[in-house]
Amino acid sequence: MSEASKDFRATFDPEKQSIEVALAGLDKVPKDELQANIDSIVQRINALEKTAIKSMSEKLAQLRVRLVPKAKFSFKSRKTAGTTPPPASTLKPAASPKPTGSTPTIDQSQFLKFEDRTGEHLFIGSLSVSETESRTAKDVALTNLTDCTINLVHDIPLSAIHVKNLKRCTLVFPPVSGSILLHDCEGCTLIGACHQSRMHTSTNMNIYIHVTSEPIIEDCTDMRFAPYGQILPSDELDRLFEAAQLNQEVNLYDKVKDFNWLRQQQSPNWRLLEDSELQPEIVAEVLAKDRSEAVAK
Repeated sequence: MSEASKDFRATFDPEKQSIEVALAGLDKVPKDELQANIDSIVQRINALEKTAIKSMSEKLAQLRVRLVPKAKFSFKSRKTAGTTPPPASTLKPAASPKPTGSTPTIDQSQFLKFEDRTGEHLFIGSLSVSETESRTAKDVALTNLTDCTINLVHDIPLSAIHVKNLKRCTLVFPPVSGSILLHDCEGCTLIGACHQSRMHTSTNMNIYIHVTSEPIIEDCTDMRFAPYGQILPSDELDRLFEAAQLNQEVNLYDKVKDFNWLRQQQSPNWRLLEDSELQPEIVAEVLAKDRSEAVAK
């Protein structure tokens, strides 16, 4: 067995076995955590498939170089001057390349939204929400924000938060019943609690998080993690965790899965924040702007 094959098996086999263990244990997972666990397993299987396909493609390329001789270079004879070109009607334009790997489109028509803002403080309580809507869990979309502070802590129950293309923003989220999904962000600080966290194509982020399934990163660099912390008085925070049906005793913030790094060694794309790097005062500064309208009444 070649060294490349040995390296591939050393990373592929342990992950495959780990996934099989997770599958065998699904029937023992609490119902409120089952969907998050299933989603995590699906993502891990997809990553494993990518790894296997990449390995086979690389092996094929090596065999092609070794087994298929290069064609010798030669000048082709010119066509005679009398050659008649084909009629214009038979000439076909080159086919346009098909898009690959595009992000699935999500219908955001019913989402609460902040988008296309720069240098503003954004509070979810400032959005127009009817009394009926305020009792129904809502998704939030945060898109194209730069140098903003965002406070989503409010009585409005949230099911998921979709974050895309943020630069140098500070985000404070209450416990949400579903996922925090993040794409294309840079230089931000995020404080949030959720069942599941997925982060893609982002860099230089401080993530203070409470998450009850293993957080996932993909195509990310310089991601730094820490626990969520006591962002509110205990009675308020307990009520929000209970409303979101999140287990406060389970926080897997330090069990990050990097889909670009399947080796047993620590991924270079994420680490834990050192105690000296923690900035708990950030939350208080953001919440203080809206405390007259926030959770406590």
